[in-house]
Amino acid sequence: MKQKHLQVMRFLGLIGIILILSVCKPKIELESVGVGGDFTLLGPENKPWQLSQNSKKINLVFFGYTSCPDFCPITLEKYKKLNLLLKSANKDIQFIFISVDAERDSIDKLQSYVHFYVPNGVGVTGSKQEIDKVAKLFGASYQKKGELVDHSTYSYLLDDKMTTRYLFRHSDTPEKLAEIIQLLL
Repeated sequence: MKQKHLQVMRFLGLIGIILILSVCKPKIELESVGVGGDFTLLGPENKPWQLSQNSKKINLVFFGYTSCPDFCPITLEKYKKLNLLLKSANKDIQFIFISVDAERDSIDKLQSYVHFYVPNGVGVTGSKQEIDKVAKLFGASYQKKGELVDHSTYSYLLDDKMTTRYLFRHSDTPEKLAEIIQLLL
């Protein structure tokens, strides 16, 4: 009888642990990932645009170019869906599209391209040396190959202190982006 009682108690304890684990989601820590920071590039109205002077509570940085046939429009479409998911929090979010093709991406073209997808976005670019400096700061890469530019596809989640808190992969869904971003809102 005593052994049966112990088995029942173990079973109930196991059920309790399973219930606790199913209710409690593991907390995702958003410590600094060690890349990114403040930068200045050419922005709207062909004026210098510095992140520290324009930072929002949430900043999503992406390196790309307006003639990109795949990753850039897919990423910006994902940001558009993210805007719909986050609704009123959009005032606290900024999408920063860094063009790695300043030769073809004028500031006006860049702003139109970004705003087509996300009105709370900004397009910035600069000379090759300036872009290289910012790309190195973020650990991003790009290389021109004729008309195409091979570039990294991470989206960098920065807080209002310009600390990169998360790296989103290209395969991450808008829902995952929203879930992680809500941890900082």
